[in-house]
Amino acid sequence: MTALALSTTATVATAAPNPAWPRGVDVSSWQHQNGASIDWNAVKAAGNSFAVIKATEGTTYTNPHFVADRAGAQAAGLVVGAYHYAKPALPISTAVDQARHFLSKVGDTKTPGQLAPVLDLEITGGLSPADLTAWAQAFLREVESLTGRPPILYTYRSFWTDKIANTSALAKYPLWFAIYNENPDPGWLPGGWQKWLIWQYTSSGSVPGISGRADVNAFCCGPADLAASADGTRDEIAARYAAEPLLHLSLGAPVRAEGPAGGGGRWQPFTNGLMFWSVDTGTRALFGAIAQKYLAYGGSNGSLRRPLEDISWTSAPEGLQAVFEGGRIYWHPALGAWVVRGEILNRYLALGGSGAWLGLPVSDEYDVPGGRESAFQHGKLRWSSTTNQVTEIREPAPPPAVP
Repeated sequence: MTALALSTTATVATAAPNPAWPRGVDVSSWQHQNGASIDWNAVKAAGNSFAVIKATEGTTYTNPHFVADRAGAQAAGLVVGAYHYAKPALPISTAVDQARHFLSKVGDTKTPGQLAPVLDLEITGGLSPADLTAWAQAFLREVESLTGRPPILYTYRSFWTDKIANTSALAKYPLWFAIYNENPDPGWLPGGWQKWLIWQYTSSGSVPGISGRADVNAFCCGPADLAASADGTRDEIAARYAAEPLLHLSLGAPVRAEGPAGGGGRWQPFTNGLMFWSVDTGTRALFGAIAQKYLAYGGSNGSLRRPLEDISWTSAPEGLQAVFEGGRIYWHPALGAWVVRGEILNRYLALGGSGAWLGLPVSDEYDVPGGRESAFQHGKLRWSSTTNQVTEIREPAPPPAVP
């Protein structure tokens, strides 16, 4: 991982991480200079437990040694992983292109003994902090959607604080943190991270089996943790479904296996609902009329985007609600299921939501001259496209036809 090494040449790595933390190396074509090969059996015999190998860069480069190095490391008994060296650029969609190129070369990672795919982010490509954050999010979400695994993010402190404005938007992704200090631990973490998964503590390690210097890493925080992280077979949706028998009653049986979801994540349909997983949202369950309404709105590909919570009770008796990135769905047995979103939702919640004078919604949002409107049990909320303000209309709405 070149840029980091160049940016920290004044630091000599003398750190002595906890010996209980498994050690590992990361390599690229730089470890094959002048035709040198890697003796992976020697790497393993030297006490290393894992190896992460550069697979791709941008959308055109593939490490010519990737396939052989991964096979050699696996044959030697090492846990393996693969990383992509990011080349951020506009438009943001280039992140998706790079993620797909990366995964096309890496292949299936949902097997035992493989770490999740890694995004190596250490250059800006001239992007602003906001655009760089969006670019990284797009890459990571595409990887989690296509693999069902929480991808790992590699970076270093000064890059995160100086180039991406110390954003905490990516703090739910496992962190591979690079810092070459003289301490037995990495020290404070940027970007809202509370813990690290891998610590690259030197770029000048001498590793038997590898010519020249190599990056050396520690894994937090023991062999069992490494084994768990390398279990690519784990299915977050299936794991929650198996652990909570009550979900069997509300959701019914699976209709098919999980698959990619729009916006980043995975989803699986059941006979009476669906389950959704992403790194940002965790695993969420929707059932009944709320699930049907959500799918009618396009699921995570639609305006509601991804679910943020399980279904919960409203303040109104017998009412249920589900919270999404782009709005909410409310349901009542006498009223049906309806969507509230945007500025109308913000005003509705500010007024007290379902427990206040408006009551529950009795319509989806609809067009009116100059804006949009939603009807509730005891009034309406109307949004003006001219002023971006929401007006309260205190008049009872007609009883709805339950959808």
